[in-house]
Amino acid sequence: MAAQYDAIAREYQRTKESPLRRYVEAYSFMQMAGDVAGRRVLDLACGEGFYSRLLKRAGAETVTGVDISAGMIDLAEQLERDEPLGIDYLCRDVAQLDEPGALGRYDLVTAAYLLHYAPNTNQLQRMCNNIARHLAPGGRFLAINENPEQTVADYQGYTQYGFNKSVTGERYDGTPIHYAMVSGRSMIRFDAYYYSAETYEHALRKAGFASVSWRPLQLDPAGEAECGHDYWQEYLANPPVTGLECSL
Repeated sequence: MAAQYDAIAREYQRTKESPLRRYVEAYSFMQMAGDVAGRRVLDLACGEGFYSRLLKRAGAETVTGVDISAGMIDLAEQLERDEPLGIDYLCRDVAQLDEPGALGRYDLVTAAYLLHYAPNTNQLQRMCNNIARHLAPGGRFLAINENPEQTVADYQGYTQYGFNKSVTGERYDGTPIHYAMVSGRSMIRFDAYYYSAETYEHALRKAGFASVSWRPLQLDPAGEAECGHDYWQEYLANPPVTGLECSL
């Protein structure tokens, strides 16, 4: 996984500029986060720090970003040098943070695209365990994640949004999902993994989460004003990803 994103770090960063990432993904993420003023936040799979910076600007007391890709962390640290916000970044594998509270305890742990990169259920369980270990009592975990309710037949209709997704052969827990995404004049490719909602929920509850809820994506009204109502309908009617909110 580290090598996958090291090779496309800068191109993947550019995809955050798309209307889709800005008006649906980021808007949904921050709506789930709510008021983060004074909160201690651990942002897992932070990439180049896109959400880490949004959370800090929204008033989080501290933000620590963690990503497995050294290339992504390099970009995050460069942004921090260019425009300091007081964010700390670490290059670590979430599945390897096995020591209880290895990075401390946080009020909020976030992850825009993490759990569906676990290549098998054992790694998925380790990720969930390590997320729970880093939450203070009463803490929350928020994620943007693969939509487990999609059928394979629904993996289409996204060309106008600059990407497509597919699987090869039958789909079951651990099946690779192939993504191809436009970034400027380049096409970047990477894989995620399919898991059923039941598999995700079992791993999260086993890790200690008492509440596990899937949250639908939301559209920023500014996005409808900019791109028009019709532009968003195919995506929102068949969302490839969804929100996830859990609490201890």
